[in-house]
Amino acid sequence: MGFLDALFRRKPSPDQFAKLFVAAARQQGFKDELSYKADEFRLLLGEGSFFNLHNAYHAYCATRGPERKRALQNFVSALSSSKDATPQSLAEARPLLRAVIRNRSSLEHVRLQHVRTDGNDASFHPAYRPFGEECVVLLALDHPQAISTLTNGPEAAWGLTFEQAMDVAIDNLREEPDNFTELVTGVYNGTWGDGYDTSRVLLPDMLERLPVLGRPIFMMPTRSVLLVSGDNDEAGLRHMVELCHLAIESGSAVSAHMYRFEDRQAVRYQPADAALEHGLAHLARLLAKAEYDMQKETLDRIHEEQGKDIYLAGYNLFTKSDDPTTSFSLASWTRDVDTSLPKVDRLALVRPDADGNLGDVRVVSWAQAAHLLEPLLTPEAEYPIRYRTNGFPEDAQLEQLDEVT
Repeated sequence: MGFLDALFRRKPSPDQFAKLFVAAARQQGFKDELSYKADEFRLLLGEGSFFNLHNAYHAYCATRGPERKRALQNFVSALSSSKDATPQSLAEARPLLRAVIRNRSSLEHVRLQHVRTDGNDASFHPAYRPFGEECVVLLALDHPQAISTLTNGPEAAWGLTFEQAMDVAIDNLREEPDNFTELVTGVYNGTWGDGYDTSRVLLPDMLERLPVLGRPIFMMPTRSVLLVSGDNDEAGLRHMVELCHLAIESGSAVSAHMYRFEDRQAVRYQPADAALEHGLAHLARLLAKAEYDMQKETLDRIHEEQGKDIYLAGYNLFTKSDDPTTSFSLASWTRDVDTSLPKVDRLALVRPDADGNLGDVRVVSWAQAAHLLEPLLTPEAEYPIRYRTNGFPEDAQLEQLDEVT
């Protein structure tokens, strides 16, 4: 059994996967420079460009058998397409333009790379449309083997504004007819399989044509999964949340929320059912955990390179042993430590060697602490949001905070 076949049968380490990825790229004919940077889990392509391996590794490890090979091939194709020349005429570009929906953290990752390479983000000027609270709509080019995202918007030579190019990109999505399959009763899944399934929510009339109970409610857990049910179908909505929990185990996450359209604008849908809200809250924590972990890894490197001594508190997720969907997030804030905090459900306020009735650790709710301690918490520019601490609560302030267990 060869090296590639052996790795296709088991879960490789990150370093083994990088070797597998490079070998697959060479087999596909990628001849340009490729060097592996293990501490950042990325491939350097020369001329300052790079290809991150995190999403490819996650997708590969979450699949088995033939699906693994397809997952790897898709990302190798994306690497190859990164070398495709961008069309310089509108006539060439127009039929290739597409719109894609991404989580805001994908833009944040690019911004932080500018900070690393340039020392600041002054040259980072992404072009996008906001979509809901956590997503953006970007332009992309539909190359034969992969999707090339245009973070900076259209080429000047095309003579289009961003909004004009986006209108063309969305209209091009209509080239393929409606293509939904009913997964379970009342829940429909987009089955175009062309990399733009979630993008079809930008065509609300497609959703309106589905025979759901009530008005369409949709979710986009990953880049390749679009689910739709109706606001009068509680069972369908519950199934949709369950399917989203399965989807995020093997895809690039986009959103943990339910959405509906009001006056052609996507807005969050808040279900009245407590069990549904419970499942959605846990899903949101799972996505937040992944986003904050990735953010912390990059910021830790930036601070080390820039000589900054700031403690980046981690986003810790806890679940009940008898109910894995009941969860809460927690971060630690220690006295006399310059800290950057993620937004969590609970804060562990730590006073080393403290005496008195308050104890050395007091766990409180974020909502109450953020209100009472607002002068001590300064919002930072990052996404997902972090808060820089300015000192530490006095004992009198701690006494006002209810302890939670």
